[in-house]
Amino acid sequence: MKIEWLSLIIFIAFFTSCEKLADEYGPVPPKENELLDGPVEGLSVEEQIQFLNGDIAFNDEVFTAETGLGPVFVGTSCVSCHSGDGKGHPFNQFIRFGQSDTLGNPFADFGDGKNQLQNKAIQGFQPEKLPPGAPFTTLVAPAVTGLGFLDAVPDESILSLADPYDENGDGISGRAHFAYPPEYVQIRPNSISRGGKYIFRFGKKAISYDLLHQTVGAYNQDIGITSILS
Repeated sequence: MKIEWLSLIIFIAFFTSCEKLADEYGPVPPKENELLDGPVEGLSVEEQIQFLNGDIAFNDEVFTAETGLGPVFVGTSCVSCHSGDGKGHPFNQFIRFGQSDTLGNPFADFGDGKNQLQNKAIQGFQPEKLPPGAPFTTLVAPAVTGLGFLDAVPDESILSLADPYDENGDGISGRAHFAYPPEYVQIRPNSISRGGKYIFRFGKKAISYDLLHQTVGAYNQDIGITSILS
């Protein structure tokens, strides 16, 4: 009995010491005004309402078969993939597979919507399986904070940062992704076009032209939602 009490006392002392060490040397929680979970300052009332509606749709709306889920899908809501307050998490990764496009981007989407593995299904349907021998990669959903600022960046600024051969020696190479946008998107004023192609800037490997294009693709590929746009 004495040994059991001694073990309990040692455990409590050890646990208390760990708490003190965590408080002293652990990460400092961010301040309220440093959290990336709210609207930017200076929004009008209409813009604040628009933000709140989007926040509710992103965090609270869970789809079912009756509301359009599937038949195959990855998650039942936006937050099921972007579970870290708008960021992805290693516990809910997703898989893309396929072939390379003309820029060498692996697992490219050629418009058929079949480059992302939808490994869940509603009742009565079978989830997708990875084709035998297909090259694939496992990805974490990107953060969705600050995308409105990226949408406002001029094409000229993106092109000025292009460095496909790492000529500046900073270890980073990349080029602007020009592609044909779907008919439903509105081309930005003063956009730069090359043979009818425009700069895509959203999503993995810049696969979407604007936020509408990105959102339509996410609803379709991640949740299986089809619409008049997809």
